[in-house]
Amino acid sequence: METKSAKESHKAQVCEPDAGEGATEIYIDPVKEARMMRKFDFCAIGLLGLFYMMANLDRSNIGNAQTAGMPEDLGLVGNQFGTATTLLYATYVPFEGPVAVLLKIIGPKPLLSTCAFCWGITTLGMAFIQSWKGLYACRLLTGFFEAGLIPCINVYIALVYKKSERGKRSAVIFAFSAFSSAFGGILAYGLTQVHGPNGWEGWRWLFAVEGAMTLVLVPIFFCLFPKHPTTAWFLTTEEKSMMQARYDNDPHWGQDEEFTWAESLSAFVDPKWWAFWIYQFSVDISLYGFTTFLPKIVSGLGYSGVHANLMTVPIYMVGLVWFLMIAYCSDRAGLRGPFLAGPLLCLIIGYAILISVESLKVRFFACFVVALGIYPTTGLSLMWLQDNTARHFKRATMVGMTLCFGNTAGVAVGQIFTTQSAPRYIKGLSISLALAVVALVMVGALSIGMMTVNKKRAARIQRAEESGEVLEKRPEKGDYDVYFRYSL
Repeated sequence: METKSAKESHKAQVCEPDAGEGATEIYIDPVKEARMMRKFDFCAIGLLGLFYMMANLDRSNIGNAQTAGMPEDLGLVGNQFGTATTLLYATYVPFEGPVAVLLKIIGPKPLLSTCAFCWGITTLGMAFIQSWKGLYACRLLTGFFEAGLIPCINVYIALVYKKSERGKRSAVIFAFSAFSSAFGGILAYGLTQVHGPNGWEGWRWLFAVEGAMTLVLVPIFFCLFPKHPTTAWFLTTEEKSMMQARYDNDPHWGQDEEFTWAESLSAFVDPKWWAFWIYQFSVDISLYGFTTFLPKIVSGLGYSGVHANLMTVPIYMVGLVWFLMIAYCSDRAGLRGPFLAGPLLCLIIGYAILISVESLKVRFFACFVVALGIYPTTGLSLMWLQDNTARHFKRATMVGMTLCFGNTAGVAVGQIFTTQSAPRYIKGLSISLALAVVALVMVGALSIGMMTVNKKRAARIQRAEESGEVLEKRPEKGDYDVYFRYSL
């Protein structure tokens, strides 16, 4: 039975509650809802994507600078370049968890604007370094200021979008990352050929220009990014009501939840979190290792320094298009696990070819195969985690700490992809392959575990209905509520 709401213009209707659920559900016009979410796509996801693009450029351009002669100009010896790569994650990793929790408390607009301004200044400063000491200091500062961006983006997506909407938005965010890798190759190709007076080599222009680009973006973000989903400046009165209705329809969302230590700490006793961070570490080795050292890997295929940067562009673009397709299909199917397993197999196959084959053409093809696995495995997994974690602060803690533990991979990358092993990086690629297998095992374990719990909860509800017992919804229990269904 359905009844019209008081405001016909909103086209909302209230459905009678099902037995045992004890809550009404507000109907929202799907056409109006889609139009409303497109506004968030443009004003929120678009701006977050631009920040992510610049952060990726500012963090990974050290790989392009390497092929442009930075180690020689700074007089780096031994594995000092690998150490500089590692040092970023020494400050990057510890702060991801706390910043993810602070997002809702401080607000994304002031938090991310401040972080971006600071890492932009640091990147600009890298154009003026003269030795390994300046390089090390700038890498530590860049890691510190960029630490909160990725967890905050992922937490914000889960704060605003439904489960069926998150995969595509995550793909768009990572599309900015893939675009930055491709754009970074083109930009590096041009800027590293610029040589100015007084020792201003091409790689210095690379850092100066990219740092300035980030600083230009900061005031744009601060002016246009919405302060809160239900009061966003670009929403009409009707759309603000619809946004609130989305939260009211799903009490597991935890939109109005107040911070408590107990809720945040509950993440660490959830077995899902342990499986997810092991998975994330395993695939982040590929993300950071392959994307940072790809220019050098490609240079080992017979391309010169600037041409090596340029030849990375089609590899990243293929990875971008593939991830968009995977995310769209995942949202449509309502499944995550199978759409992670396929790209993981691509990683395994691509690494096996890179390690074992001598032919340069075949190894170049293998780089494309690896790219098919890089972005889906690292981006879609965080949406899977959030799909299966109810209540905001537990979800934010799990995302932040999964990234925190997972991104310790960045510390390891500089030590397993060593300068001495360039350009084949057999050791680093072999470890990446083994960890891709570990990640595949985690996907299987999570899928089986969630499927088992879903069946047990469905059986419990059925037994209650048959006996006339009423099982009430317990949203305060989060994903341990009997009515909560895990997404496979």
